[in-house]
Amino acid sequence: MDMCKGQRIFRMGDEVAAVYRVLEGDVCLTRFSPEGAEIVLHRAREGDFFAEASLFGSRYHCDAICTRSGRCLQLPAAALRHCLANDPNFAMEWIATLSRNLRRQRAAQERLGLKSLRMRIIHYLVDHGKDGRVELNQPIIRWATELGASHEALYRTLAEMEQEGILQRQGQTLILLQRQPGSPV
Repeated sequence: MDMCKGQRIFRMGDEVAAVYRVLEGDVCLTRFSPEGAEIVLHRAREGDFFAEASLFGSRYHCDAICTRSGRCLQLPAAALRHCLANDPNFAMEWIATLSRNLRRQRAAQERLGLKSLRMRIIHYLVDHGKDGRVELNQPIIRWATELGASHEALYRTLAEMEQEGILQRQGQTLILLQRQPGSPV
């Protein structure tokens, strides 16, 4: 299905009809506090599933809002439950996918618990990179939000890390350089 920025895919309380996979674009799963503040539960990007937590429920527990236009695959909940119950190979692949997603979410929580932005950047590069090399698939401004920082602070910290020889930037590619043993990061 095509998604337009700002489009609500479902609302909290709607009857569960499907689980979704983002093919391109972004979807934000949100709730609102009693004071009306938006609480972001999850940002689903290309390749991510969303609404899988509602698969065995009757109602969605949050709103899903498209934050970057694109497309998503809609998997009818009844058909997905049927496949899980009747196809062991499919069920094992689904479990493996959910396990990868859970590991990624835990790493993101761990990263946000780090006190310094520099340490969050290093954690991200080690966690997402191959040999410390990451090709960002999002603008710096969105990455800053993911790291719990302003984009100004992120740009400043990246520049400092480059000047110190800790990091090299080549467009959207970030490379964590090897440090000498005992040198501070």
